[in-house]
Amino acid sequence: MKTDKRNSFIEWVEMLQQESWQLELLISGFALYGIWASQDMLQMIQDYININKPSGSVGAKVVALLTVMLRAGWLIFFINLLIHVVLRGLWIGAIGLRYVSGNIDYDELNYSEYFTKYFKKKIGSFDDYIEKLEKICSVIFAYTFLLFFIFLSFTFFIIFNLLLGNTVEYFFGNDSMAIGTSLVTFWFFALIVFVDFITLGAFKKVRNEGFSKYYSYIYKFFSFITLSFIYRPLLYNFIDYKYTRRLFWFSIPYIFILTLVAPKFVLEANPYFPDLKTKHNQFNKTSEYILDWNNYDDLREEHIAISGEHRRSISLISLSNYRIKDSYAALFLRQIGSDEKLLSKKYKLTPYRKSGLRNRLLSINEKDSLILEYNKQKIIELKKLVKEKRKLKKEKDLVGIKRINLKIDSIRLDEIKKVEKVKEDKILSLRNVLMEINKISIDGKPFNKNLSCKFYINPNLNEKGLLCDFSVDSLSKGEHLLTLRRTVYNKIKKDSTNILTLNLPFWVLKN
Repeated sequence: MKTDKRNSFIEWVEMLQQESWQLELLISGFALYGIWASQDMLQMIQDYININKPSGSVGAKVVALLTVMLRAGWLIFFINLLIHVVLRGLWIGAIGLRYVSGNIDYDELNYSEYFTKYFKKKIGSFDDYIEKLEKICSVIFAYTFLLFFIFLSFTFFIIFNLLLGNTVEYFFGNDSMAIGTSLVTFWFFALIVFVDFITLGAFKKVRNEGFSKYYSYIYKFFSFITLSFIYRPLLYNFIDYKYTRRLFWFSIPYIFILTLVAPKFVLEANPYFPDLKTKHNQFNKTSEYILDWNNYDDLREEHIAISGEHRRSISLISLSNYRIKDSYAALFLRQIGSDEKLLSKKYKLTPYRKSGLRNRLLSINEKDSLILEYNKQKIIELKKLVKEKRKLKKEKDLVGIKRINLKIDSIRLDEIKKVEKVKEDKILSLRNVLMEINKISIDGKPFNKNLSCKFYINPNLNEKGLLCDFSVDSLSKGEHLLTLRRTVYNKIKKDSTNILTLNLPFWVLKN
């Protein structure tokens, strides 16, 4: 009975193999449409990560790597499926031609004996050509989804790495030794599994039973966190055949070419025009003569509306208008990830929250460190008063008990005022420091005292920073130059800073 069921299943699978091209085309078509339409969403994810990633930590580097992998995965998926659809179309066209014209008649072509023999050997029959196309199309389709699941595994690996780092930090605080040890250990075992993967199971071929047993624990752990057990049968069926195994080896150079080499090709038509996109030019004396649309709110919206180009994050500053027609204007000064270390190391400011990956549900009661310190002192003082009150109760000192109760009520009533004062002092200190690291001048004259700044989330890509309003009544009609001298944390030389200078030309058009 079981044998009959097995035979029936095999016959069903073989029948599906012959008709699978229809499903392949259907899935490829829908997938291509979805992939192409997902560009905006992918760009939004990358922008969100780039704006909100913490700076200078292992997590930041891992997140940066994740953004690269997302873009690479999108590109490979799109190109593979596009090739598949084109080749499937060629295959269908070849079958249609086979119905009309039959096989290739080399005698009818009347070529020389040399070329007739050459084409018979190289091309063979038309049926062989159709069979080769069928095999290539099926392999490319399977290979595309295999690569997709490998990328998915890598994504889950990165997510687990972030969760591990944040979990260790939660239990051990900012103990760099504990965090470093856990992450190094994790990456060491991950490297072992990765080497085993790219060598097609080198460690699984070791005949020592003890080694195989201990390695299996590592293997099963990473199999679970990356969900690789889902596609493992597909992988093993892919690499056990010589024809498809070669394609697996081609994966590494293929990914390298698509992600690093191919995007670097450009077609240059104006070699004497300065490069406006180079980030180095922004922080150079030449920026005085360059107009970057992303540094102006009005030019940015105009450019995006006309070109349809994706939004770019504001680098450091954005002026409200290139041509100022009113008697006032505004500029946005962005906070960046590396400011965390600058504010903590140089200016000794305490943060509102911990950086890195957080869960809003778990951190809903998370308080500012200064308020926590105040509460700690308040609790210590209240405990002393309660202890003293118990002592007075034993002595039946009613006057003393009344005095203690008044002190306790006073502390509780004063708590709200003190907490608000702590909050106000902190936000003012933070704003003053941010203004100190953002030195604004117009036409060479200091301009910070003319700015009225408030904390603000820019609607461009939700960048956080200060929105500063200022009057242009003191500026003459015509062209002016706004210069930002921005202090940034030096990631290379520890506990040091750099100054970036950015020039924004603008016009005042008032009468």
